[in-house]
Amino acid sequence: MKPYLLFDFDGTIADSVKPFFKMLNEMAPSFGKDTVSWEEFEELRTMRIPDIIKRLKISKFQIARAMPKILSEYRKIVHDLDPYPGIKELFAGLDEAGISYALLSSNRDENLNYFLEQHGLKNFDWVEGTDGILAKKRSLTRLIRKHKLDKSNLYYIGDETRDIEAARACGIRIICVTWGLHPRAHLQKHNPDFLVDTPAQIFDIIRG
Repeated sequence: MKPYLLFDFDGTIADSVKPFFKMLNEMAPSFGKDTVSWEEFEELRTMRIPDIIKRLKISKFQIARAMPKILSEYRKIVHDLDPYPGIKELFAGLDEAGISYALLSSNRDENLNYFLEQHGLKNFDWVEGTDGILAKKRSLTRLIRKHKLDKSNLYYIGDETRDIEAARACGIRIICVTWGLHPRAHLQKHNPDFLVDTPAQIFDIIRG
């Protein structure tokens, strides 16, 4: 049976970490928050999302208020984003090998579909956004059931420790990429099934 791949978007497919950092700093004052330096951001990148929220003293109310605006503002930068080098070649290889894949993201459907169309990435079985940053495990569980995916041949590809946690909770394998939000050393501490430095290595893993 051929493998089935479920991709995260930001930091995995889209090379979006630095543009997202810039956008958040531009928006911070409107939510009563200080901007952070790149050095501070690099330190935050070694932390889990809930720990970052706690460190920055962001309340659940502020998250709920900020997320719609963040995702709306994201629409203004999505046209400047590019796929991570090697990603388009990876998908071309998957298509040639007849390997199916889909996309699950905390981003909005409109942002995801715009990016994919702009870059000619049109062969996803389905694309689903969640509009939330703290419910990845629940979203992953729901979509596995909804699309009747076979866990025995399913790989989840993401760039954060919460991707590892969600995959483990669902009983599926996780491939972590080192070019996204969380750096290699931080990901390694959480023992993902696979850790890759280039998109080509993803293809090598699933082809055995």
